[in-house]
Amino acid sequence: YGRKRALFLDLFVRKGVRVAGSAATMYLWAEVPEGESSESFAERLLEHGVLVAPGSYLGAAGEGYFRVALVPSEAECARAVELLERVL
Repeated sequence: YGRKRALFLDLFVRKGVRVAGSAATMYLWAEVPEGESSESFAERLLEHGVLVAPGSYLGAAGEGYFRVALVPSEAECARAVELLERVL
């Protein structure tokens, strides 16, 4: 998980995306861009081939965040980072 986490964290740092939560989970919680709901942002990412969970689906406190699962293969995570590079 550490290598996959590093792929996303490097991208989020470059793009100025704030990450919340622990460093010891198989998920990353990241803030959606200003002015977008977590659901609309997740839908926009899905249009580009990246599946994330809108924070609002996991409770009211999750609104404003999206959750990235680190469970796909490292190659799949690298591909998601490539796609996110263009979308964020």
